[in-house]
Amino acid sequence: MISTEEDSDSFQDDSEELQMQVTKKTLKRVISLAETFIAIATGILAAAFSAGKDVHLHRHVLAAGGCFLVVTYLSALLLIYMKLFLSDHRRLRRWHVRSLQLLCVTSGASLVATNSLLLVLIGEGNGLLSLNLLPVQGIVGVLAYHATPTEGSARDEAFEAQVKSARKVALFAAATAFAVQTTLVFGAFSNAALQAMGGRRLDLSVSFLASALSVFLVVATCMPLGFRNQGARDKVLSIVRYLKKGVMAVLAVTAVTLGQEFLGGAAALALFPEITVAAMYYAVSMPADEAAAAADRKMEVLPTVVVATFGFGMLGAAYAALFGTPEYDLYTKALAFTLLTAVVSSLGRVAGPLCNAQRDKSSAAWVTFLSSILPIVEMLVAVPLAAKVMVDFLAVPGNG
Repeated sequence: MISTEEDSDSFQDDSEELQMQVTKKTLKRVISLAETFIAIATGILAAAFSAGKDVHLHRHVLAAGGCFLVVTYLSALLLIYMKLFLSDHRRLRRWHVRSLQLLCVTSGASLVATNSLLLVLIGEGNGLLSLNLLPVQGIVGVLAYHATPTEGSARDEAFEAQVKSARKVALFAAATAFAVQTTLVFGAFSNAALQAMGGRRLDLSVSFLASALSVFLVVATCMPLGFRNQGARDKVLSIVRYLKKGVMAVLAVTAVTLGQEFLGGAAALALFPEITVAAMYYAVSMPADEAAAAADRKMEVLPTVVVATFGFGMLGAAYAALFGTPEYDLYTKALAFTLLTAVVSSLGRVAGPLCNAQRDKSSAAWVTFLSSILPIVEMLVAVPLAAKVMVDFLAVPGNG
């Protein structure tokens, strides 16, 4: 009888400990969303103020964008406040979860609305792009409505690992995509060649899709998420995977679009290093299960995330500043090629790091090392080239 009571107490303690872990994980995810959205909104606001003197039209668009930006800020700040309020709770109640989900979806939708209005500043027709994303936003809303964290989903390590992996990609993609798009949008006001193109621009379209899809992925992976049965969790993971692959694909298209301005058809050559590395790896290994490989990805992904972020920022800045130059010199083309190869290689590692080989582990280890070090070397080459291009650009009268 005593043994039965002790087992019951032990089970209750384990259940309470699991509930506490679920609460901490949920609040940690929500905070990562809030911090990312606040940083993005601050970047947009700073860029808008810096280019404010060049924006003479669309005052109503600016006012609407400002309202949505305020909603984004308030929702993110409320998430932070709720985290502080709920941090001492052992278990989240249903209305706690619903409140967190509502704030996550609201902040994401407001940020996408602000994003859409940024494009309207460039051209009225760009507002139609956001309508194409309404089905995706609807899917994320349905996920929020049906999702409730449960002990069963918390014990599903494969589910947690894959959502965590997608969340890291989402946070990186959102920060990178918004940095590029903000540069392109507000850089257009100081570049006569970009202004002459009007609103129908491929670079803006692909960067908008990348930033909007990344926001949806952030919301889907950071809000309280959990389902009672395995079938529902598998469906959620498939949606998250599709969003993740879509975001990374559009980011790659964005990089190639920017690089094509400087390199023309030669931009395709920048894809060969990544294609070669991937072919070498899969020639000596078999891809392992994603959940089993998740633990090995941290050390491989971290440096490539830094390279991809800086590479995208430098490529976008060069594009916004130099677009329309009659003829690009050798240094500019070399910079664009090096940045493009670094970005594409980094995106390949972030999207699917090469690890857990199951066939020839020694050969795969060398290929993995090569794939990890290649973007870093390319970025080290790009830095002095960027300095040279910037010095030459500022030396031209009127550019300083």
